Amino acid sequence: MIDTKIEINDPIHGFIGVTSLEKEVIDSAPYQRLRRIKQLSGGHFVYPTAEHTRFGHCLGAMFLASRLGEKLLPDLELGEDELQEIRVAALLHDIGHGPFSHVFEEILLESRQMNHEDVTEWIIRKSELGDILSNHGISPARVADLVRGRRKRREDAILAGIVAGQIDADKMDYLVRDSFYCGVSYGLIDQDRLIESAEVGKDCALEFSLAARGVLEAFLVARYEMFMNVYYHKTVRSVEIMLVKLMTSANSVLHLTDFRTPEEFLKLDDVSIVSTVREIDPSESSDAAEAVEMVNRLDSRRLYKPAFEKVLHTGDRFVSKLLTKRKVRESIEEEISARAKVPAEEIIVDVPTLPSVPHNPHQQDPMEILIFEIVEGVKTRRNLSELSNIAEMMKGYLDVIRVYTDPQYRRDVERAAREVFRGVPASAEIHM
Repeated sequence: MIDTKIEINDPIHGFIGVTSLEKEVIDSAPYQRLRRIKQLSGGHFVYPTAEHTRFGHCLGAMFLASRLGEKLLPDLELGEDELQEIRVAALLHDIGHGPFSHVFEEILLESRQMNHEDVTEWIIRKSELGDILSNHGISPARVADLVRGRRKRREDAILAGIVAGQIDADKMDYLVRDSFYCGVSYGLIDQDRLIESAEVGKDCALEFSLAARGVLEAFLVARYEMFMNVYYHKTVRSVEIMLVKLMTSANSVLHLTDFRTPEEFLKLDDVSIVSTVREIDPSESSDAAEAVEMVNRLDSRRLYKPAFEKVLHTGDRFVSKLLTKRKVRESIEEEISARAKVPAEEIIVDVPTLPSVPHNPHQQDPMEILIFEIVEGVKTRRNLSELSNIAEMMKGYLDVIRVYTDPQYRRDVERAAREVFRGVPASAEIHM
């Protein structure tokens, strides 16, 4: 057990012990900023109590990473030093999220080819967090590697996997935490059973006991249901589309992605973006006008409405990735616009996509979860899908294709979208 100095009361996990290093990290300005980054950017428009933040989620991820570490590290003959590295990596794994979490990431990828993991590593290495870690004898580079899931040593297959792996502390926390704050039951999983059934296999691979097959299946189903009913909810996605339009337009006026230092980036949060956009003069440019319009529409909940929806499940990553390409979406938007006689800028094709089983890129089949069974006293490795119809059925990619528009154009856009998407094979559809 690691030596903790204080406890923080968490509604999900109870009292979470915090070391002196972790307290210093938590009290720092970069970590305190996470109080101003909502966990579910648009979730509270549908689930009114989903106002929780990345601050609490990262504490929960640290707690679960510690429990996984306490279970697995003794098999690797590793101790408190490595456990502290895992804990602080989990604590900091979301430190690079921008305003409205993954929404800002779309803008950042477009303008800077950076994602939130790139920013996280940058902040860990170059902000005051790097000094805090170094002063406690922890390598910022090592923590950044664990956050990114990099494998620099043999045992990193386990250590990095606890923080950023297939079934990791991050997923185990957000499924339960988001369910709690949304007031739904979709993401409830047996975290205790998952952790107790985990073992270190050959090649330092994370494996689960065959006895945990049921809880592993429940984990996959819970994750799927949370994406379908919360993260990809039609109204949640409408809000996030409008936030993307808001920040894309505001970026040309406010230069949100032009930050050069961690300190400049850390000034960006949910509150600062909205309050700054409210001060924009809409007559300044068309982008300024759109940014202000989006804020006003969100204030009064005048949201875009879905005119068409199709849920697809495909085993082909190429097909799935093709749907998310901006030029492909723009081409579809233009075709719908022509058929509906509605301005193209009033039509948004949204295609969030998800591997139905979390990826492990270090395996020949990245969608397999490794399990083991004892046969005549011999530990034998198997793939979960060999023994689980649920796991086998879920291997593939989930794509939710929706077409959004202003309510006044909804009927015409619906008709045109149905004509455009008529060629999608019915065999690929999932009817929920």
